[in-house]
Amino acid sequence: MSIGAAFFAIDRYRLRGLVIDPASVSGFLRTPADEEGPHARQTVEQAWDVMRTLLPAAVDGEFLEGTDGMGCVYLTASHVERSAERLAQLDVQAVVRDFASDPDSFSKLYRAAFWQENAEALLGLLLGVQRFFAEAAARRDAVVFHIA
Repeated sequence: MSIGAAFFAIDRYRLRGLVIDPASVSGFLRTPADEEGPHARQTVEQAWDVMRTLLPAAVDGEFLEGTDGMGCVYLTASHVERSAERLAQLDVQAVVRDFASDPDSFSKLYRAAFWQENAEALLGLLLGVQRFFAEAAARRDAVVFHIA
């Protein structure tokens, strides 16, 4: 079984309920949007560790203990706005180029070699995260980064 992760945009008021009851996070994240689930989702597959390293602004929130995943970080609407601004300023193509050209610096990251060999796919994921945060900030959503 591999480890994967995703970002979920949620109503900033709903975030409070998840923080109060962390055990409800996984169930809520699996609920479709039309049934009051997350507004949007951006999967980052097995690139979660690479994502945390290359785009730290995307996980610049608070760790939420008590979920059934391997890790969960939440960002308030204010965190999301600040993160979106920082991510918008990044040249993600240059970030991927640096990552792919320096394997030794990133060798300890989960599946780093795979993503260095598949830089185009990683670029797509990073651009997706950049876009996801811009859209979440525009809606004033909170975000949950869940590793399962």
